[in-house]
Amino acid sequence: MKNIYTYISVAVVMLVMMVASAFLLTAADAPVRAAGGYVTLIFGAIATWATAKALLAERDNEERRASDHAHNHA
Repeated sequence: MKNIYTYISVAVVMLVMMVASAFLLTAADAPVRAAGGYVTLIFGAIATWATAKALLAERDNEERRASDHAHNHA
C-alpha cells in the first residue's frame, strides 16, 4: 500500500510541475518556448507513468485481497 501512495504523490507533483512549465510556452525567447514544450512533455510522461503504476499496484492489491478472502471462506 505504501508504494501506491508514493506513485500517487509523484503523479500529483508531476502534474503541478507540468502546469507550471506550461507557462514557459509564453516566453518571449524562441529557445525557451521550445524547451518549455519538451519539459512539459517530459513531466506529462512521468505523471502518466506514475499514475499507471499506482493503478496496477492497486489492482494487484485488490486481487491479493480477493484471493485471501476466498481462501478464508473455503
